[in-house]
Parts: sequence; structure tokens; C-alpha cells
Amino acid sequence: MVLVYLPVIFKAHDFTDQQIGFAIGLNSLSSILLVLPFGIFSDYFSPKRTLTLGAVCFSGYFLLLIILKDFYSICAALILGGVGAAAIRVILMSLYLKLIDRTGRGKKVAFLHFGGYLGFGSGPLLGGCLYETFGATLMIKAAFVLSIMIVLLTLLLEDAPPVVFSFKDYKKDIKEPNALFLMAVVFVLGTHFGAEQTSISLLMKDVIGLGKKEIGFVFFALGVWMAILVPFAGILMDKKKHRIFFLLLLGLLISSCFQFMTPFTSTLYGLLIIRMIHTMGDTLAILESDVLTAHFFPAARLGGNSGLIFCVRTVAIFVFAAFSGWLNQIWGYKMPFFINGIMVFGFSLIAFLYIRRAFRESEIE
Repeated sequence: MVLVYLPVIFKAHDFTDQQIGFAIGLNSLSSILLVLPFGIFSDYFSPKRTLTLGAVCFSGYFLLLIILKDFYSICAALILGGVGAAAIRVILMSLYLKLIDRTGRGKKVAFLHFGGYLGFGSGPLLGGCLYETFGATLMIKAAFVLSIMIVLLTLLLEDAPPVVFSFKDYKKDIKEPNALFLMAVVFVLGTHFGAEQTSISLLMKDVIGLGKKEIGFVFFALGVWMAILVPFAGILMDKKKHRIFFLLLLGLLISSCFQFMTPFTSTLYGLLIIRMIHTMGDTLAILESDVLTAHFFPAARLGGNSGLIFCVRTVAIFVFAAFSGWLNQIWGYKMPFFINGIMVFGFSLIAFLYIRRAFRESEIE
């Protein structure tokens, strides 16, 4: 509801493109400060209570956005928001994975993503209508009210039992080759999100010429589309669970191709078609990364390990968001999509061929 329009709001505050890129990246980077301790703390103490604390931070972020207007104060608010959003994202997923059994895990994770994608789509649509009709302040106030509801809903969740804390166990978990490879792939996936968060709204507004309601409609359509796709992706994942990394890399390949093609569009429906194909890849990659996190790491320590995976992705988001802001300042809002598309495609193709070769060799053996 708000994140999509932050670049547009910051542009109205007369921030430079470099400042916008830094601020959006900071929102993601800030989650590194506490999300890993939050994750470990949730394993050791209480996922439910830790999640409530993260939701309170998230709600405070919207309150500060209503009050603050200058660049440095807003950066401080974004740090709080990044911590809160990351805590919700990581701990909610790790708690869910702790509470479900292994049978049909792809479908069960897809069910959780289904709700997330509906929110991803309906939030920008509602936000765009509020922004265009009543202005940015009322849109953020509405988000603040909804964030209070998140705090209250966390109080109704089931909790998971704590575990005995040990750094050695976490260290052993991340030394596994599959876990290290997953972190590398997730880092590349994060660069893709960094480019989008900084540039997609500005590309739609200033290059293609879409209004705020039309921008909201694009995100709504994509959210509904991903919600439709994700149950099928979950079923496919359960059927192909022996093909580790296959669907994750396939998703990145699809996503990167249409990331590169995004700037070539000049109309609302042309953009929508390309981004729908792009998000087919996103749906596979995001869902598979969460399923593999549960597959490679012990359930009891999923809070801390999920936090680590999220930190890896977050570093990538910050790096490419800041880099995209610099590219936008010099070459315009199309360039981040070109560069990121080529980069992700190259990595994914090499990794895909390597995994495919390793799979064939294992079949022969």
C-alpha cells in the first residue's frame, strides 16, 4: 500500500534519485540490524511474542512517516520499518514452517503465499485510489490503522516451543553446501527486488505516463495473478521435490528475461503482459526459496536460519537499490532493468546448467 509509492512520495519531497535509491535500499538494509537476532530470539524464547514486537515496530514506522518530512528523519523511520517488516516476514514464515508437517509442504507454503499475494495486489490498488483522491498523508494513515490490526492479529497466533540455544548448531547448519548455494541464489534474487523497489513506480509514472490509480491497478492485477499461480506452483514443487534448485533457477531465468524486456513497453497493457510473465518466474523462485529453506535447515532453528537467508537477500536489495538510484540519476529509469536482467540471467543460466549436469551424473551413479 505504501512501499510501492515511496519513490513517488519522496520525489514530491524533492529528494534526488540517488537519495531515493539510498532510502529505499536503507529500508531493506536496516532489517539486517535486528532480523537475525530476532530470528534466533524467536527460536530461543517465543516466535509469537517476537512477531508481536516486530509488528509494533512496523506500526511505529507508519506513524513516523505521517509526522516526518526531511530526508534524514525519514531515513530513521525507514530503518524502524525495515526491522519491523523483516521481523514479520521472517518470523511469520518460520513459525508457520515449524507448525506444519512435511507432507505436501509445497502446497502448504503456497497457501500462505496466496494470502500474501492478494495483499500485494490489493494494497497498491487501495493505496493508489487513496493517494490520488486524498493525498499521500491519508494513504499512510490508512496503512497505520491496518498495521495496528496486524499487531492485534499476532496475539491470536499459536506459538511454537523454544529450543536450547547453541551457536555451534547454527554454524553447522550454514556450512552445508546446499545451504551455501541457496544463499548465493537468494542474493541474486535480492538484486532483482532492489532494482524494482527503486525504479518500477518511477518508470511507470515518468516514462510510461501512468497515473497513481493505474500504477495501483498494475500491482493489483499482478498480485491476483500471482495468487492464482502459486497453488499450481506449490503442487508442481511437491511433484518435483527431488529436483533440488531446478524450479528456483527456472523461475529466475524467466524472471530475468522479462525484467530486461520491461523498459521496452510503452502502454499500460503492454507493461501488464510483460510483468505477468515476469511474475510467473518470481512466483516459482520465491516459493521455492522458502520451501528449500525449510528443507535444508532443522525446523527447531528455522527462526535464526530464516533470518540469515533474509539478511542475504536484504544486503542484495540494498546494494542494487542504491546502485539503481545512481543509474536512474545518470541514465534514467530504464537502465536498472536492463543491467539487472542481464546479470540475473547470466548467473541463473550458469547455475542451471551446473545443477542439471550434477543431477544427470547422480542419476547415472
